[in-house]
Amino acid sequence: MNETSTTEAIGLKVQVEIEATPEAVFDAYTDPAAQRIWLSALGPDEGAVQSTVDLRVGGVWEARFHPNPQTRVHDRQTYREIDRPHRLVTDLVAESFVGEQQLPTVESRIVVTFEPAGQGTLVTVEQSPIATAELRDFFRDVAWPGGLARLGAHLHRQAS
Repeated sequence: MNETSTTEAIGLKVQVEIEATPEAVFDAYTDPAAQRIWLSALGPDEGAVQSTVDLRVGGVWEARFHPNPQTRVHDRQTYREIDRPHRLVTDLVAESFVGEQQLPTVESRIVVTFEPAGQGTLVTVEQSPIATAELRDFFRDVAWPGGLARLGAHLHRQAS
């Protein structure tokens, strides 16, 4: 099940079911070695994924990667709430460059929940505020569904 919806023009909600336990999904979502595999659509090497995690309230998840050959991303998420394996709340500051052109910095709150659902986990992502409808649509339709699909595929490969 994949469901997306928009709440106002400044936020989003994405829901994806992943066939793994909430513990496994939470751990793969927060583990730098797993993030290296699923964070970029280009893969760990071509995507040049670098990730560090200090998983504690006030700690930081910092990631640098290429989602496509032309774009560089530097995400910095500060953990505000950690309730393993149920919920994460972070404050995101994201800087992106297309070639040498810097895009507007994104600053928003992200709430991710991991709930048992059937044989797996329902992952719900809520992110706000988002400055423009275009940026919201990108996160809602491309970034979050793609990243969560790659996370699910990574967990499926591990289980096989």
